This record gives sequence, C-alpha cells and structure tokens, in this order.
Amino acid sequence: MSKRAINKAITDSEIETANKENIEKGDNITFGNFVDRWLNNYVRVDLSVKSKDDYLYLLNNGILDEFKNHKLFKMKTFHIVEKLKEWKEQSEHMALAKYVVLKSIFAKAIEWRVISDNPMNGMKPPKVKKKEKKLRFYDGQQLQNLFEILDHVNEKHKIQIKLAALVGLRMGEIGGIRLECINFKNNTILIDRSLHFDTEKKKLTLGPPKNKIPRTVNVPDSFMKEVKSYVKKQKKLRVEMGSAWKPMVDDEGNIINFLFTKEDGYPQHPRSAGAAWVRIIEKYDLPKITFHELRHSYASFMLSKGVNFKILQEQLGHSDISITMNIYSHLTETDKSKASDLFNEIL
Repeated sequence: MSKRAINKAITDSEIETANKENIEKGDNITFGNFVDRWLNNYVRVDLSVKSKDDYLYLLNNGILDEFKNHKLFKMKTFHIVEKLKEWKEQSEHMALAKYVVLKSIFAKAIEWRVISDNPMNGMKPPKVKKKEKKLRFYDGQQLQNLFEILDHVNEKHKIQIKLAALVGLRMGEIGGIRLECINFKNNTILIDRSLHFDTEKKKLTLGPPKNKIPRTVNVPDSFMKEVKSYVKKQKKLRVEMGSAWKPMVDDEGNIINFLFTKEDGYPQHPRSAGAAWVRIIEKYDLPKITFHELRHSYASFMLSKGVNFKILQEQLGHSDISITMNIYSHLTETDKSKASDLFNEIL
C-alpha cells in the first residue's frame, strides 16, 4: 500500500472508532430521554403545532407507557413488532399512527448518531383495512337552502360558514385571516397563516397553513360585499372598546388584526366555528355534515360546473393535484359518461 493509502486507512479507522465511542456514550440514554430531545430539537422546531399535538397524543397514549424506560440502543425490532400487534388488536389506525411516530424517532436517533442500528429498518407498517368512507357534502340545492337560512343567524357565524362553503377554506385558515389579507379590489384573500390551539402550551398560536405554502383564493363578488360590511363593523367595535380591546400580539408586540375575534379583540378558538355550525344544523334540521365537509361541498359544486382540477387544487391549497383528484375524482363519473355521449352526434 502507498503511504497515502495507509494514511487514509488510519484516518478512516480513527473516524470509525470515534463514532463507536460516541454511540457507546449513549448507552445510558433511555427511550424517554431521547424522546424529550426529539421533541425539543425536531418536533417543536420544524413541525406544525397540529403535528406536534398529534405526536404528543400518541406518545402519551401507549408509546411512552410501553417504552419510556427501555435503553434506546437495546430496543430490538421484535419488541416493537410485538407491541404493534397488540395495538393493532385495539385499533388498526392507532397502531399505524404509532408506527409512524416510532419510525420518525428512530430515524432521528440514527441521524444524530445516538444509535448505530435502527430497529425499524425493514419493518413493514401494520396493515389497515381500507374503510370505504363516503364523501359527504351539500349539493347545489342544499347549498342554496343553507344560504337562505344563514340570513337569520349570527353574522360572524354566517361569514365563517360561507368562507368554507363558497371559498373552500379550512377551519384554521378561516381563524387565521387578518384584515390586511383581504383585497376588496380584486375580491381575493391571502391565506398565509392558520390559527391553532396548542394543547401543550394551552394557548392559541398563529402558524403556517397546512402545506406551508401561502395561496391567494378568489371570493365571489356578492359575498365579498358581506365580508366588507362585517369588517367595517369589526373596526367600529375596536374603536368602541377602547382600552378594553385586548388583541393577540406577535413576538415583537405588534397587534394582530384578526377578522374573527371575541368582543375584546382576542381571537376565538378556531373550533368555535364548528361548534356554532353544529347548533345551526340542529336548530334548522339540516342534513348532518361537519364544518370541514362544507369545504367538500364547495369542491363538489365547482366540479359540477366544469371547473378543472388544477384550479380546484390551487383554491383548496392541496400541495399536489393528485390529492385533489384522489378525493374528488369520483364526483366526475357522471360527467365522463355525458362526455362519451357527445360522439352520438356524429355517429
């Protein structure tokens, strides 16, 4: 071997030895210890509040109870396989969700060189029987009936419901609208933030939209007039409240001018819109769909009027058009049949 090759071999050996020593220093790290670091250095830093809350829920409902005190480097594939089997017997979907969490944890343990072997390598996710979930939504006639009813309900709730049914917004996105996001000249709203309740910190937080990509949505002209009227009342309320106006502020202490607030200017829990929707359904005996399914109603109506999937994807804020098509493509089956019938004209 050449002198250069010998030196390289020595260097490689030293690096390998150092890596092994670093891993050995982590021999006393328990699964629970590492999860704390995983949360602090990854989940709370890089993921959304909703993802963090979902992970915490799964950790505190079975994962930590089972593995908290286990030495991380001693955990074997079979240990996890056995537990996943037990979880699957209780709930297939929960078992799959816990598998995803464990996969993320051990992937970071490898990336950060805390362990040398990943017990999740080669492990297949628990099989889950696909449930045929029927997409529920209001058709055009039902939407028209709903809009007539909304003329008799609280104005705030009316605007929130219409933002879901006429614009296709998610609940958190509706809560995250600030006054400066609304463009009355172009009849558009910038959707760049989403309001969530942080269950860990017990407070409302303003974060990015679901796929972290801001978008501008179009709003029907007649509905935008209603929004404009509501905004005027909101500004008037702020003046009337004076020092009693207690809005949310950002990290620099700047006031956040939310479209929807409580009487003191502080934003409402985003789920309050859903709670109001349930009360309206019960009071007016409307077909039971969730607040989120108003968004499906928007998509269904748009497709029935010939709007293409690309426009729908952009309006709904899906990261990829395949998501839009997977959810709503079956709604166009009748249109496909009618399209084929066009050839009858020349046959």
